Formats: sequence, C-alpha cells, structure tokens
Amino acid sequence: MKYILNETPIRTSNNFRINDITLDLNIEEKELSKINVNGEYKESIKENFNSKINLKHNKYRCIDIDASKDIEITSELETNYLVDQININIKDNSNIVIKYTGNGYCNSKICINASKYSKANITVMNLLSKDSISLISFENSIDESSNININFIDLGGKVRLSNYYSVLERNSINTFNNLYIGKESDRIDMNYYMVNKGEKTNSNIEIAGALFDQSNKSFKGIIDFLEGSKNAIGYENENCLLFSNTCVSKSLPMLLCHEEDVNGTHSVSTGKVDEDKLFYLTSKGIDEEEAKKLIMLGNFNKVLERVNNKEEIINYIK
Repeated sequence: MKYILNETPIRTSNNFRINDITLDLNIEEKELSKINVNGEYKESIKENFNSKINLKHNKYRCIDIDASKDIEITSELETNYLVDQININIKDNSNIVIKYTGNGYCNSKICINASKYSKANITVMNLLSKDSISLISFENSIDESSNININFIDLGGKVRLSNYYSVLERNSINTFNNLYIGKESDRIDMNYYMVNKGEKTNSNIEIAGALFDQSNKSFKGIIDFLEGSKNAIGYENENCLLFSNTCVSKSLPMLLCHEEDVNGTHSVSTGKVDEDKLFYLTSKGIDEEEAKKLIMLGNFNKVLERVNNKEEIINYIK
C-alpha cells in the first residue's frame, strides 16, 4: 500500500521532491513488542495511534513516566513489530536513554512534557538492524525556563523517517542534535519544526550525517518565531558528508518570522570527503575504509560530545 508521509507544514516547489515521501509498505499488524523501563511507569494498550509522520495504526503500547532521575528505556523488537507512544514528564533534572534494537517495523512517538525550571539530557538511539523500518517522531512541550537537550542517533533501518515538533515557552531552551548514516539503498527523511513561542527562547537544531552507496536523504528544518517571541534565538545547521557519486542529499532549511527583535540563522554544508585528508591518513598506513570512518567520526564529533553513550555508538558504527 502506498503512503504519503512526513509532509512539510510549509510547502515548496514540487520539482524539488522534498515536501513529503511516498512509500510502498506492506505492514502486517502483529502482537506488540515489549518495552522495558528501569523505573516506575504506567503501561496500557490503547487504540488509534497517529503521529506527525501520519502513519496510523489500530493499537499501540502507551508508556507514561514521571521522570525525576536517570531512566533507561529499551525495546528489542521480539515480534518484529512495535507501535508505541512514550510520554515523559520532566519535573527536575533527568538523564534519559531510549534505545531501539532488533529487527522489524518500529513506529514510535516520544512526547516530552517539560515542567517549569526542569532540565534533561535525553538520548534516543535507533540501533535497529539494517533491514528494519523505523518511524520515530517527537512531540514536545517545553515550559517556561526549562532546558531540554535531545540527542537522536538514527543509524538503523533501510527506511528511516523522523519528525520533530517542539513548542518553547518563555526563557526555555531546546537543543536537538541528530546524527545519521545512510548506506546501500537506505531512504532517510527528516522533518523538523521548532516553534519559538515565548520571549527569550532558544531553539537549536544541529545535524551531522554521512551518505554512502545509493542512499537517499531529505532534510526539512523549520524554526518559527511567533509574534511575542522577542529576543528569541534560533539556529539550525546540517553538515553532510558524501562518500559516493550515487548518493542523493536534499536539504531545505527555513526560518519563519512574525516578530521583529529576534536572531535566526541557518546553514547547510554538503560535500564530498576531503581528498587531502584521505590521502594524508592512507599515507600513514591506515587503509582507505578505516580512514573514511575516522573522517566521518570527526564530522560527528560536535554531536557525539553531547552524548553519554558515545562509545556504544562508535562501536555500532564500526
């Protein structure tokens, strides 16, 4: 069945073929895979799942967590099928890790509700097998004077769709760091939208990626300054390395402004690996494949330095 998914809220010319992604998927609903949480939580099975990616399902697993300490959430796709919504209420200072492993179909929505003056560092790792299908969306409410940092490590699956939607209230900060790798014929589609609603808000999107073989990636990023968001700051940057002549990278960063006294910037850097760097490393006795990995990890460093699970991610990449 064909689906039109991950549609941008602001449309651009159809010639760019970046407004959405059309996929032909055969999804068989099965028993829902389990989710493990190393703390207190409530779990239920609910009906009528949907997210901003907009692929609907009849049933899903719902997890509700009040986070006031370190929490780890893991899900291995035992039944090759997971549809879930994870609601996390941030009330204090928390470190949270969410990890997806196994093989199959995963459609997950993560909702972060940050209370006033709360702080959290949240790392979400997609470490599914290379043949998996991964749809991961974030829908956040960032209350006044809170500071939420989210690291999304998106590495597993032949089809990967991600959607990020966040609304920032007065004096709040939200940083979204994203790392991705595309190999073989992977399809990657990213659709991110951050809304500066209140005064003195600070929204940041930092993306680092690498494409190999015939992989195909689309990035759509919007930072929106609403009326009333005086002295707000918004920044988005994507840095993508191309390691083949047949991969495809498309990027569409946008700034929307309804207020005068704001500071918004965006940038995109896409290009092939520096041949001088590659030559230097190989001249030191490092084989070409290992040299490419070292250059790629150097490109990822700005994102990796913000992640507690840095070594695990590097080992997965290798």
